[in-house]
Amino acid sequence: MKKVLYILALVAYISTSCSSGGGDDPGGGEVSDSKPTSPVLVFPSQNQLCTTNVLNFEWQASSNEDGSSVIYILEIAKDNQFTNKVVDEVLTSLSKIITLEKGFAYYWRVKARSTKNVESDYSPTAQFYTEEVPGSNHLPFAPDLIAPFLGQILDGGTATINLEWSASDVDNDPITFDIYFGKDKDALSLVAENTTETTFGANLDTADTTYYWKVVVKDDKGGTVTGPIWHFKL
Repeated sequence: MKKVLYILALVAYISTSCSSGGGDDPGGGEVSDSKPTSPVLVFPSQNQLCTTNVLNFEWQASSNEDGSSVIYILEIAKDNQFTNKVVDEVLTSLSKIITLEKGFAYYWRVKARSTKNVESDYSPTAQFYTEEVPGSNHLPFAPDLIAPFLGQILDGGTATINLEWSASDVDNDPITFDIYFGKDKDALSLVAENTTETTFGANLDTADTTYYWKVVVKDDKGGTVTGPIWHFKL
């Protein structure tokens, strides 16, 4: 009798140890979701002057490797840092009709989010104007930072740095720049005035210091826009 019980127990053990662990994933976890591609903006396009303030924002679809669906986050702001947003919506479509105020510069971007909450990078930001009075002058767009990137930490031995930016005007007016630079963001010094260059070589004389700078963009009709204060550290 004992021998029979031993054989039955041995068979049960072998059956259990050879059975499947269950599920398609041997590790017992979910397959991770892939990162969606960034949406591509279609309309309004970069530097566009819109003669109406009722606009149909359009962008191309994102995709991800696992083929799962995505939703979109549409952001529209009155500044290129997106601190003054006028639209921040989650959408399932590839377009959205928005009514904006007339006579303002706007900046917009879109990112995608998968069903598992994995987000894409933002699309490149596009800037546009809503016309208020046909033929009137429009302020230049705010400058965009190129280099050094915001908050960049430079090598300790760096003695000079090329400050770089870009800017444009929806009317294609000639534009010039005033450059302010210093160690106190509340008391920056004017270091270049009415320059047409989009770079400036700044001298760095103090290590372990945060430097601040900004660009003022001016057109030839008196329009002026002051950009945000950027910073980097030596």
